[in-house]
Amino acid sequence: MALDDVLAHLTFRERFTRRRVRFERGSGALVIQVEGEPDPVRQWLEALVKSYRGIVPVNNPSDVGAGAVEEPEETGEAEETGAGRDGGTGRSEGERGGRGDRDDQEALVVEQLQAMTEGCGYGGRVAHGLPIVFPRFAAARTALHEWQPVPTQSRPQQIGDLKRQIREAITEERRQTLPELRPRIDPLLEDPYVSEGMGGLVGLLLKVVNAFRFPHHRTVRWYGTERFPRQRTFEAVCEQLERLREEPAEAKQSLLVEALLADIDAHYGIVRRLNRARRPVLLLPDVDTVPARRIIRDRLIAAYDGESRGLRVYPVVVTTSQPGGATPEEGAGPPVPPDGLARALRERFAERVRVGELRSLGDHTPLPSRLVQVALEETPEPLPAGRPGRRILGPVTAVVTALALVASGLGVYYGFFREPESCGRGLQVHGAECLGVSDGSGVFMPGVKGMPEVFAHIAEQNRAVAGKKHATVALLIPMESDNPAVRRQILSEVQGAYLAQAGANGADAAKPPIRLVLANPGRAYGQWRTTVDQLARQEPDLRAVVGFNLSLTKTKEALAYVTNTLKLPAVASVVTADDFSNPEGRQKVPFPGLARVVSTTKDQARALLAFDPGLAGTETALVTDERPGDDYNRSLRDAFTEARAAKGRGGVQDMRFESPGVEEAGVTPNEFEDFAGNICRSNAHVVYFAGRALHLKLFVNKLATTYCREKKSYTVITGSDATTLDQRLDDGHRVLLQGDPGSGKPSVTIRYAAPAHPDAWSIELAKWQKGPGRKTQRPPLYLREAQDAMAALRRDITAQGGAIGDVYLDDGRTVVTYDVVLTASRALARAVHTSGQEVPTADRIRKDLGKLNADLRVRGASGWICLTNAGNPYNKALSVVHLEPGSKKLTFEGVAWPTGRAPAQEDDCVIPAHP
Repeated sequence: MALDDVLAHLTFRERFTRRRVRFERGSGALVIQVEGEPDPVRQWLEALVKSYRGIVPVNNPSDVGAGAVEEPEETGEAEETGAGRDGGTGRSEGERGGRGDRDDQEALVVEQLQAMTEGCGYGGRVAHGLPIVFPRFAAARTALHEWQPVPTQSRPQQIGDLKRQIREAITEERRQTLPELRPRIDPLLEDPYVSEGMGGLVGLLLKVVNAFRFPHHRTVRWYGTERFPRQRTFEAVCEQLERLREEPAEAKQSLLVEALLADIDAHYGIVRRLNRARRPVLLLPDVDTVPARRIIRDRLIAAYDGESRGLRVYPVVVTTSQPGGATPEEGAGPPVPPDGLARALRERFAERVRVGELRSLGDHTPLPSRLVQVALEETPEPLPAGRPGRRILGPVTAVVTALALVASGLGVYYGFFREPESCGRGLQVHGAECLGVSDGSGVFMPGVKGMPEVFAHIAEQNRAVAGKKHATVALLIPMESDNPAVRRQILSEVQGAYLAQAGANGADAAKPPIRLVLANPGRAYGQWRTTVDQLARQEPDLRAVVGFNLSLTKTKEALAYVTNTLKLPAVASVVTADDFSNPEGRQKVPFPGLARVVSTTKDQARALLAFDPGLAGTETALVTDERPGDDYNRSLRDAFTEARAAKGRGGVQDMRFESPGVEEAGVTPNEFEDFAGNICRSNAHVVYFAGRALHLKLFVNKLATTYCREKKSYTVITGSDATTLDQRLDDGHRVLLQGDPGSGKPSVTIRYAAPAHPDAWSIELAKWQKGPGRKTQRPPLYLREAQDAMAALRRDITAQGGAIGDVYLDDGRTVVTYDVVLTASRALARAVHTSGQEVPTADRIRKDLGKLNADLRVRGASGWICLTNAGNPYNKALSVVHLEPGSKKLTFEGVAWPTGRAPAQEDDCVIPAHP
């Protein structure tokens, strides 16, 4: 076996070679000294460095590849010892010899060791691997050679200063790995699946671990247990290092060498050892002519037989000299030829075992040296191309890679080839949810009475238009819930969409007919991307996406994707947060092609105050949900805060809580109990509530059951999400809201601006007709057309005869979704007219949406829909309703207008210059 083959085995360069030289803990450490004439030795060393660089950690002394080494002359000149890429100075030892303390042999040894650590560490790092770091060596170097005590300081102060400098040196040394680790760790810490795992516990644990990482801990522990036993504190270790400064140079050099070896051993933990990671190579050329390197070689040999004999991993130390120029003092053997090195190593260690047994019996025969001399008479043949530098995976890496490939293959199979479990035609089970896009044949929540029936009617409408030119409209709303009130709401929205589809597909309706599909983006729009991508693939005639009924961050992401990426027009229903609307008067908007049919929360608050000016002089309280990601809560809070500030009166400070989710209570009942007590002790009789319907229910229950003799009643003002509240309250809750003022329990009335109410236009029309002098006048157009639209909707519902389930109009969801699909239908019809195509393009429809005003207004059942250029409904009517204590039905109070007034007789849905 040739010399290069032996080194390849010793360093694990070829990881899976069977016939290798044993060089691990059981065999002990060694030093290979290559002896020969300068030229062949230098050429061999150059080839070695070139072959190993980037594959095995190896330092690169500057004199390798720099020409022949000259013998030092009597003038004091010597070879260069700078480390070049290793961080050395690049000056000769002779040059340094004339510079004060730097000509001291001890300083030269430190400089050579420093160059070795830098070269074998970051400078000699392997490809795709972290560099070896040397914090123990850095601590010893700092304490023994760099730190200088200040004479004016006390001893404790000096020890404290030494401790600080050692910590800084260790931190600086370990900092070399941060550029490598940060790109790997930061994505892990920032990944929401990791940081939010188990309710955020995983992320918290990662941050706690990161906060309690002390870079110097392991280094100090090594000094306190291995080098200075029973020195348990950092200060005690510093004291021992400070005393060692007075010891002879040999003792300090030994510590530096031992620290260097310990750092290498620490780098090769159990995973790297099992993975047979390649061992480092320490090169010490010309130990016969460079005394500092010879000292290092001898200290290494001494450490191998002394303090460092228990290490698990040793570097391969390779020295060079001229024949007989640097023979060890004890136990040297004759030089061996390169092809006899493998056999010589086995024999040398077998001999050491035999002599060791004799010495244990009292024999004084010296142990054979760990240094094995190799006689290099001529330059070996260069290594064959491509050998042995192949980056072969280690055993652990190979196993992990194989498992990862198997897992990836299974993931691809289950994700792309294996059909997910079906929960209906065109629908798939994803976790605990049923997702997908249905044309009516697959039913979401088939156990809810009315859902199978309305889905069947949608499927029938779709079959009727299948053979015609048609446009597809997708209703994108969460289609599943465990809450009965939300289930009723979902059914109402699907019924409203179907009723609008049936009207758009009537015999006298404008073209094109509509194919309606129902897309479930998951609860709280959590799986929107999966569903929207399926929608885009599955429906080639898709021309509009409607729905968007929750003002959440995920909903906003879905809306942005539909309007910006897919470039489809969108018609939103009850997303009322302000940031779900396009700002007026701008060329670039966040949601191009978006139309909204319901006013924002800000407009709702403005309309409510205009409807009841008495609220402006009332002292109020604000209870607000600050859960991140819920734009409805945030927007409603901002609107109520602005309204309270405009009143110019005080009131109690905001009462804030953070719910765990839209339909999750968490500990909010406990917080509401405290809030109710605080409100009772204030002068507030009116409470603004910025939160979801579930939490509103919990809050009003606490408000009604909290003893408060000072108050007879409360009025809670909230937003349009309260439309499901009357479905959430059972008879017991309604009794609670009645209160018992005689026993100190106030009644609670909930008041809000709903997007629609079935009795709004009949009542408003009757009010108008009772006005003075109006018996002979014709009612305003906005009243007549809205009343006609609502009457038409009621006739359509009656015509169904219960075939689509019971239709519930009071919560406004059926009416609003009806108007949403109606708006999309009107935009399609307008685009047919402007484009001359039976089925216009999505881009044409986007351009025509903002024109639906004036004569092109949408005559909705919820009132006129007069869209601005930005797609916002101008002065959209809102129904002020309240739920009286104990009542089972919402009470309609009147229609409120965001501008503060109803459209004038001559307005005719014309948008002003600055809406």
